[in-house]
Amino acid sequence: MAAQGTKPYVKLASTLVLVGMGLFTLEQYGLTQLDSPTRPMHIDSNLLSLLVIAPLALVAAGAMVFVFGKIRRL
Repeated sequence: MAAQGTKPYVKLASTLVLVGMGLFTLEQYGLTQLDSPTRPMHIDSNLLSLLVIAPLALVAAGAMVFVFGKIRRL
């Protein structure tokens, strides 16, 4: 039998989830740096919404790619 590699939908799903988790980590780091009492800073509400929604959307997209890829391959 030929050796099987990782399926393409699994690679895509894991990439989306990893990028989403990385953005979430950077967001948390950035927000803790902005919260310092010596340098108070205000972030626009639209930018803050994007910082929250983008990682969640990437993780959700990764989960959907995995589920639909798994269903399609059955």
